[in-house]
Amino acid sequence: MVLICIVLISILRQYNPIYAVVAGIACCGMVFIAAMSALVPVINFLSTMTEKISVIEILPVLKAMGIIILAQIARDVCKDAGQSALAGQVELAARALVLFSALPLFRQLLQIVSELLG
Repeated sequence: MVLICIVLISILRQYNPIYAVVAGIACCGMVFIAAMSALVPVINFLSTMTEKISVIEILPVLKAMGIIILAQIARDVCKDAGQSALAGQVELAARALVLFSALPLFRQLLQIVSELLG
């Protein structure tokens, strides 16, 4: 499927670069849907893990995974559109969002350390 998309985008890029970008985004969407169906076992595993550990501990990990996947797609679309500076900003924003989503884990870690020391 990806090879067909590459050929299609290469042909479109010669005639109309705007359509090539749109086709690239559509192809990314199709690959994303295929990848999400492959992640069903991972999601099932994480749902069983939430039964054993608290949601506060697993939720930041799930958020970070989602942020990373979406940021990767956005970065690749920006690079395909010739916007490498914007792609860099997408990466920076994704890193900041992952750190922000990890704040509950840092708070919990500090609480555990203070209890051990106090």
